[in-house]
Amino acid sequence: MPRGLTVIAPIRLGEQKRLRDVLRPIGDDIRGRTLKGGAGRPHIDFNRSSSIHFARFAILDDYDRGLDRKRLLYSSNYDGDLDAHVAELIAITSDLDAIWGCCEGYEGRAQFGAFIRAHTSEPDAFYIAFRDETVEDIQRSISLRRQVRSLLDTASAGRLATILPGLSGRQPEWVRVVRRAVTTAGRSLGAAIAWSIRALPIVADLPQAIVRCGFKNVYSGTLRIIASLDRYVVFRCVNRLTRNRLPPLKSVYSSVALDNRSVPVPIVPGDETPSAQDDLSPAFREDVITQNQLTLITVVREGQADRVRAVMAAIDSYARRLAAPGSLIGISTIHFVRWLVIDDGRRLMMISDYDGSWESYIDEFAELILSGLDAIWETSYGYPPDGARDLPAFKWFLRSHQVPSEVFYSAYPEETVLNIVNDRALANACATMAEHIGALQGL
Repeated sequence: MPRGLTVIAPIRLGEQKRLRDVLRPIGDDIRGRTLKGGAGRPHIDFNRSSSIHFARFAILDDYDRGLDRKRLLYSSNYDGDLDAHVAELIAITSDLDAIWGCCEGYEGRAQFGAFIRAHTSEPDAFYIAFRDETVEDIQRSISLRRQVRSLLDTASAGRLATILPGLSGRQPEWVRVVRRAVTTAGRSLGAAIAWSIRALPIVADLPQAIVRCGFKNVYSGTLRIIASLDRYVVFRCVNRLTRNRLPPLKSVYSSVALDNRSVPVPIVPGDETPSAQDDLSPAFREDVITQNQLTLITVVREGQADRVRAVMAAIDSYARRLAAPGSLIGISTIHFVRWLVIDDGRRLMMISDYDGSWESYIDEFAELILSGLDAIWETSYGYPPDGARDLPAFKWFLRSHQVPSEVFYSAYPEETVLNIVNDRALANACATMAEHIGALQGL
């Protein structure tokens, strides 16, 4: 199963500009095409990695230490264990000190693993589209699909017509039907058993969440998440039994100003917006490839941290135990997404790797998990009075709290979640065909 790493390390005073000057050329050269004047420049050769799905670097504000202080975020999704991931990072980075030497507490390559562990934050909720697929599995499926497409493009219809009947004609029809039925039933049963095993620990998730966050927060947070999910029978029944529904709109008009092209500023007292937006659009490195990245940091209202953690616990439990491969409550554009309650509960961070444009991604979220969005962010400063139903205001809230990534890497940059779902199905179909052909040849 892929793992996630989130490292947040304080940057030494006055080093943020030098660090940004190191990271941006790496982001510009993420595909390994050496830029003019780039010889000898610090570089991370992500293309040599066999285990990193996605990775990013971003520079965050560090308001708790001062208005001029910054933090470095490194986020990745990788296969294997942390030690192997750290070793690979060292191997593919030409000058580790040029990046991490700008951070407080960094003591060189020999202590890099200890440094990473000391600054790692664990997610409170983590969704993985394909929990059983490694980078190599996904890339192998992509390669298979391309080979099959090439074969279909080049093979003549007559040749295929002579090959396939010849193979299938060696068995009576009823034998082939029974074999297909047994194979399909066996795989369906196996999938059902695997799903049941994965879902079983959900029984223990609830009491653990209650102990950590309190019964009231777990109960009200869960109801808030499912208020708009009546398309699912179980949630519809719960909503009817508890009379749970979305609150009435406070206004038929949007709360966002018509001109939202200006630089974002704190929406209400107590709110914070990333200072990086002063000289760079938050859309930096968006729409460069088929996939996109989103990093959000919002400020949690005082006394609401346990409520946020309870919502996160519910999302995490569903994502780990019940979500189907490639789909989070019907959303099929997310590769990885995680939420972290950081800074002793004062802030909430979201890190997402997704398909398509920013606009379509947010629209899909608002359409399919409207109440879930409200449950996640309604405890943050600046959240619209009518939440995600006021879509222009909700989008402005997100843009105002988005942090641009200096570096964004994907191991399969042209593949959507749906592509990978289809590739997995094709790989399974080819495996089944190979089994049948082997059986036929043995007759």
